[in-house]
Amino acid sequence: MFTLIIEDKNGALVGEYTFEDGEFIVGRSQQADIQLPADNVSRRHARIFTEDGRCYIQDLNAANGVWVNGRRIHASTELPRSAQVRIGDFFLHIEGAAFARPMTSPIYARLVPMPGSIGELTDMTQSPIMVGRGKDCAVVLQDVSVSRIHAKLTQDDSGRVIAEDLRSSNGTYVNDRRISAQELQHGDRIRFGTVAFSFQIEGMPEPDLSEVAQPQAQRRTQGHAGGQAYAQRAHQAFAPMEHPPEQSYPPEQRTLLPQIAAIAVIVVAFVALVVLAGFAYDRFVAPKLDGKKPETEAAKAGAAKEARASDDDDHKAGERAAKRPSKGDQEPPTPDPKAVAKVQYEELIGQGRDAMQKQQWSEAKGYYERAKRLDVLASVPQEALNKIALEEAAGGAIAQAEEAFKRKDVRAAIRLHKQVPANSVYGVDALKSLQSLADLTELERQRSCHGRPRDAVKCLADCELVLSTGRAGTVTVDECAKFAHQGAKDDKGDKGGGNRR
Repeated sequence: MFTLIIEDKNGALVGEYTFEDGEFIVGRSQQADIQLPADNVSRRHARIFTEDGRCYIQDLNAANGVWVNGRRIHASTELPRSAQVRIGDFFLHIEGAAFARPMTSPIYARLVPMPGSIGELTDMTQSPIMVGRGKDCAVVLQDVSVSRIHAKLTQDDSGRVIAEDLRSSNGTYVNDRRISAQELQHGDRIRFGTVAFSFQIEGMPEPDLSEVAQPQAQRRTQGHAGGQAYAQRAHQAFAPMEHPPEQSYPPEQRTLLPQIAAIAVIVVAFVALVVLAGFAYDRFVAPKLDGKKPETEAAKAGAAKEARASDDDDHKAGERAAKRPSKGDQEPPTPDPKAVAKVQYEELIGQGRDAMQKQQWSEAKGYYERAKRLDVLASVPQEALNKIALEEAAGGAIAQAEEAFKRKDVRAAIRLHKQVPANSVYGVDALKSLQSLADLTELERQRSCHGRPRDAVKCLADCELVLSTGRAGTVTVDECAKFAHQGAKDDKGDKGGGNRR
């Protein structure tokens, strides 16, 4: 007989289950056998099952993992007596189990973070393994250089591990060379965007992380006998390879310095060409244009004088005055292209700023994109575009929350309002809406929890809903904890310790 006790992060009792055998799915979904309503709980988070009189728990590739007695598990693990299991913001206590041991230990490789990297040590126990910024990935890397679904690591039937880039924005690199798909070897340095790991095969000697960044050809000459044998077997199995052997790439070609130097040379040459063109125009072209104008105007004035020789002197003087060009009629000087571009850039920045103040995101985005094309090195347009993208997402979440509220889907409206960042212009509106939803759900909770007769099931559901807003008062939290504890005792008494799923 096993007893499962569930508490929230405040220590309040959420539920109590007694069982002898069977299988239970724990998650946020309403179809889960044990429902834990929280954003940091996956829809299908974990599986609790019994086998041969023992109780085990398995992580179902949840984004935030399953933790047993403070350690994250990666394989099906037997639960010890009085074990504490953490799933999201909830703590599960198991009574009745004997001891803890993993059912299996299928660790075939590891991703060891490089010094200074934000990554965490990851044991590879399944295949394939998705890497990215998204919560559904097995290896979650919260870095702006990592795409939502960045790469995939797959172990084939022969035990080889293949790294495959999934069209990420910043690419996947093996030993500083960008790849689309490539077999990994023991000690390889694999980088997702800017987050770097050392790939280590289980059972092989641990490499020196200071040498991982060196080119693979150099590492082979320094005596990694196990890695060399593994690389030779992989080369024979995969010949011909998709990419040329790494020995054909000198070490200096594996850095970004040549590309940066080439870009710098192109920029300097372009600036020099513009300056030279401006100097040539001012020195040679402009004086010739200015020298031709007086001759043409004098010829026209002489022709007009001869044509009107029969007129009186006053009339001829008036005609000559009328034909003589004034200062206002002269052609204006040719503007400097750099000055024109700078003026246009400042105008676009000002127009974009005004549009953002009016929350006209689409127009503001157009202004800043044009300004960015005028000055690709300026940081102001890109920062504004990032802010616009955040505000558009926040505005979309607000609109979807309003639609959900119209459909009377209060749970979805709460979730969407909580997605709005606090630094958004919509942040205050989202907090006000959450408070309104908390007040509304609190009224429903009082009706169901204090009515006569009291609807215990609806009372607990309304408690869960008002607590999910994060705006519930202390009295509400205490009352909901008391009702949950009382409901669990009533269920246990009614069923007499029978199975509950």
